[in-house]
Amino acid sequence: MRVLTAALILISAIAVGHAAPQSSKSKSTGAPETFNARATVGSAEGRGDAYISITVDKYTPEKQLQAMENALKRGSAAFVTALRAAPVVGRLTVGDKTFDVRWARQVATDKGRTISFVVDKPVYFIGGGLPGAKAREGFDVAVVQLVMDSSGIGEGRLVAAAKVKPGGETGVEVEAYDAEPVTLRSVMRIIVS
Repeated sequence: MRVLTAALILISAIAVGHAAPQSSKSKSTGAPETFNARATVGSAEGRGDAYISITVDKYTPEKQLQAMENALKRGSAAFVTALRAAPVVGRLTVGDKTFDVRWARQVATDKGRTISFVVDKPVYFIGGGLPGAKAREGFDVAVVQLVMDSSGIGEGRLVAAAKVKPGGETGVEVEAYDAEPVTLRSVMRIIVS
């Protein structure tokens, strides 16, 4: 069981309508916007790729983020309850499955921005079907973090089944059900028209 320490900087998205790749001249970083990526999953048993899409309808307002952060101080269960009470701000699509994003936040960096999302249920329990797999209880959400440059290109991570709890250096720990988070490669921002 690996514990990932991360700042809770989370963002959501959904693939809608007609979209065009972002031009390097366009610096707009607001919603609506879509991110497409190649997810690479690997273990000792094998490796595989899948394509995901995250569409952000709007970023979560600061007041709602603060309410969820305050709930997290009371524990993981309180955080999940507050998350599920928040309005949907986007969608994460993996194959033919779509998941609601209820936490979406972007933070500017010197080279672009870090965008994070929390999905209101797990996407997949990687390794959950193997003999001797650990219990799924408490792994109630999924977490995505993207690191994007100013031209709309980046990379990221997906914790497909996560337990978010208080603690660690940043005040937030994200415990992954699987040994390693899913690597997101070739992340590209798409401008939604």
